[in-house]
Amino acid sequence: MAVYDEDTARPRMLTLLIGVTLATIVVALWYLLDYYLRESDSEVTWYPPKHGCVLLDGGCQAGLGLDSGLSYSLREASGHDGLRFEVDVYGLAAKQVYVEFIGRHMNIRSQRFTLTRLPGKGERFVGFGDLGLCSAYVEAWRAQVVVVSDHGLKGSWFDFDSAGLADALSRREATRRAGEKDCLWTQTPA
Repeated sequence: MAVYDEDTARPRMLTLLIGVTLATIVVALWYLLDYYLRESDSEVTWYPPKHGCVLLDGGCQAGLGLDSGLSYSLREASGHDGLRFEVDVYGLAAKQVYVEFIGRHMNIRSQRFTLTRLPGKGERFVGFGDLGLCSAYVEAWRAQVVVVSDHGLKGSWFDFDSAGLADALSRREATRRAGEKDCLWTQTPA
């Protein structure tokens, strides 16, 4: 039977590993607290959309942190020319909501649409707009939805193809001709 001396010092490597582990835990906790409790007014905190959403097939959802989120739908506007953007916010008192369309993988200027709150519908925001028929030349679009609240700017993104959008809007009256001034896309010189 071996007898251990209580005055034996801990090996230096073990002390170093304990220190590194504690420092890693402190940094991870600081990052999580900063990420979930940040109340920034200048930067948008981005949250990914729920997996498997297809924006043109009824809409998508995204969480916006602890017990809050949004659902976003893009559809043909009945009674209006163009599209209807609809955002439902839950678990968060939204002051304002806006949607920005950005063409991915191309030099395309974006356009921002500010949505208005529907009276008596809680946290439902609606807006109308049009990407222009020339958007058929731009296949990959991203709709960035940003919610302005007392907890800062929180948002999510939703990707879709304008080819699918053209199919969804093919029921519109007649194809109208749009000049470059009505388009959201700009061509870069070759």
